Amino acid sequence: MLLSFSPPAFTKEWWKDSFAAVGSAPCDNNDSIVTFTDKTVDMWEVGCALDKIQKINRLDAVILDMTCTDGESSSERRELLLKLEDNKILRYSQNEVLQRCSELKGPPAERR
Repeated sequence: MLLSFSPPAFTKEWWKDSFAAVGSAPCDNNDSIVTFTDKTVDMWEVGCALDKIQKINRLDAVILDMTCTDGESSSERRELLLKLEDNKILRYSQNEVLQRCSELKGPPAERR
């Protein structure tokens, strides 16, 4: 008997979204915002093209190799993104914890 296996449908990767530093303002006017897609990483005044994405087996972690430019110069960068238990991510080498923009809340006066 021949069985055919089709790969499971993959949902959006956990790291592909817009994030901001934990405890910062909502993402509307926040200069800590970083947006990860399958081809780019966009930050305040810096844009990066992803050259290589390496998933780390048995961990919710990826290594991103990228070429970044600020409009005047470009550089090669490597970052590690590690998914934390509370749906936040640790961004290393900045050693920064990021939270999804969709989960950031404004000051109490704005939550009404």
